[in-house]
Amino acid sequence: MTDDLIGKKIGGYEILELIGHGGMATVYRAQQVSMNRVVAVKILPRQFLNDETYMQRFNREVKIVAQLEHRNIVPVHDYGEEDGQPYIVMRYMSGGSVDDLLRDGALDLERIVSIISQIAPALDYAHGKNVLHRDLKPSNILMDDDGGAYLTDFGIARLMSEVSNVTITTHGVVGTPSYMSPEQAQGQPLDNRSDIYSLGVTVFEMATGKRPFEGDTPYSIAVLQVTAPPPAPRSLNPNVPVPVEDVILKALSKNRENRYGHAVQLASVLKDAAERKRNMSDTQPGFPRPQLPPKQPDVNETAESVVSTPPPDSSVFTPPPPASSYVIPPVSVRSRLAPRRKGGNLLISVVIGGVLGCGLLALLGVISFFVISSIMRGNATPTPAIPGGLASPLPATNTSSPLTRGTAIREATETHAVTAAPTRAATEVSAVGIRPTLPALTNGSVVYFAERDGDYDIYRLDLQTRFETQLTDSVSSELYPAVSPDGTKIAFMSDRDGDYDIYVMNADGSSTRRLTTNNITDRAPAWSPDGDWIAFSSDMRGDGSHDLYRMRADGSDQSRLYSDGNRNSDPLWSADSASIYFTGGSISDAGTWEIKRLDVASGEVTALTTNDVKDWSPRFAPDGGLIYLTEGDGHAAIARMDADADNQSTFYDDTGYEWGVSYSPSGDLITFNSDTSGRDEIYLMNADGTNVREVTDLGGMFAAWLPDAKP
Repeated sequence: MTDDLIGKKIGGYEILELIGHGGMATVYRAQQVSMNRVVAVKILPRQFLNDETYMQRFNREVKIVAQLEHRNIVPVHDYGEEDGQPYIVMRYMSGGSVDDLLRDGALDLERIVSIISQIAPALDYAHGKNVLHRDLKPSNILMDDDGGAYLTDFGIARLMSEVSNVTITTHGVVGTPSYMSPEQAQGQPLDNRSDIYSLGVTVFEMATGKRPFEGDTPYSIAVLQVTAPPPAPRSLNPNVPVPVEDVILKALSKNRENRYGHAVQLASVLKDAAERKRNMSDTQPGFPRPQLPPKQPDVNETAESVVSTPPPDSSVFTPPPPASSYVIPPVSVRSRLAPRRKGGNLLISVVIGGVLGCGLLALLGVISFFVISSIMRGNATPTPAIPGGLASPLPATNTSSPLTRGTAIREATETHAVTAAPTRAATEVSAVGIRPTLPALTNGSVVYFAERDGDYDIYRLDLQTRFETQLTDSVSSELYPAVSPDGTKIAFMSDRDGDYDIYVMNADGSSTRRLTTNNITDRAPAWSPDGDWIAFSSDMRGDGSHDLYRMRADGSDQSRLYSDGNRNSDPLWSADSASIYFTGGSISDAGTWEIKRLDVASGEVTALTTNDVKDWSPRFAPDGGLIYLTEGDGHAAIARMDADADNQSTFYDDTGYEWGVSYSPSGDLITFNSDTSGRDEIYLMNADGTNVREVTDLGGMFAAWLPDAKP
């Protein structure tokens, strides 16, 4: 970071102290020497000085804010460059941000109304200047000492006249998944109602102390924005009046036509709702509310019954289809900083959007898309799209770049008796090397998933040669690879049949077989130490909750291990296979997620973390302890604890969203994901958190190490 700037002068401003940092810039409190006043100086970190995307974003903020003169928009005083490092000088806001206020929980209604009443006119003013904010959230609402609220951080704002040209590009979707609108997550053209949705999420959080949607990764959160109804605010905070809940839920309508047309309209209705003298009951007319989840079954009773009772009639568990379910793919979104403690395919997605919104016009757009794509295929790579119509930020591979290229032949035969996945005509899969100018990182290889040509596939990277080999090549998405203990097999999840099932293939990408056969989401496969079993989680009820299951490595003997009606996922076998560590908690409140341990024989569950923040995704450390993810400055950080759950502490927390942690076979290195650069890349660091370096430069996620002894 740039903390070495403290005490130095930049362009007539003496840097006094660090205020905060995000994925794009670091902000300092400084003294303007010439005018003897305190200001805030935003500085672009030096590692981004050669990144054209970040420089454009930084410069754009200056140009956009320069034309916005409103009493509730933080003004920019100055802009300059010192030793090639650009900076922005703004008014210093001594009251912190709304995000800081939320550290103590939900705000009272009077304060919520006061803040929104000030922010709403500023937002409408920006919209009147044809500027969309696109990243409205509590951390971007700053306060002064007198209760004044101000809108800030227009670093990813766009002029509405430009939106149609930038929402689906190689730069992809930009924003914070927890606050972005459904149409923003899908890469659709935006208007002011997208910011209204983000304002609604902000009001939701201010009223309840929670965000409406949480997930393991930025992608899963963005998918929920598109597919899932928000929880009723009163289910999280019973003190929220029914009329206020109605206002929030209207602002969070999936269909933009059903939201408020302007921010001031939302603020006015919110104020009126808060001032009503009576607290209407849920039986009175109002905006349709999400149903509260049913009472959860007793943990001990449920565990005892499911561990001893295998699925009926078949060794392959096939639950009944849920009445209403969603295929939830990962959403590739360029996630920005969100600090605080706390199947489908493109055609289906676009057609559904057309039926709901634009009808025939959307259908014509789909036809045009495929015609143009067919014409251009071979000359240019079209902008990729995530399954379900969610746009990807990952840039299309530039075939003119100096990339090392090779060839790998993959057998693409399904040996399981299921419908074969549609594959591209060619069986010769190119192996694209990372730029050869990058130095060798270490010995060993990792596998991971990444988008290169319109969908997600699994790749293998030799860390010594920096040579990347593509292992899968279906038109579906292959995600979250898990390597068998002997390194000969890779389990993964894929939506080849329209929903996510668990598959397995040889380590070279050959002989792919489907292990689960149902119409719900199966995810997060994990091998037992002896390689005989695979644990996974399954959304049997189709409501976002997951139960823990296991099966033989060939897909037989599937049985449910644990269910309590909550979300239980990210299984991890103990070294003796007697226990499974996992993430467990409410589907509607990520603050309840804890690291837990299941005794496979008895069904007894022990919570290893017990706090009010999200803890998830356990992995074993070489010393027998655990590393896991917890909340941090970038919304996610890496923590560790002893085997007995003592000495819990965060040991790595950068400005990005850290996830996908994995130890090397030797235990001296860790790979992890971070979006610090604006796109999810895989990074490598020493086991003590030092010497961080980038592994991929074209995007990559969820690396799993191959054993030292290669097959």
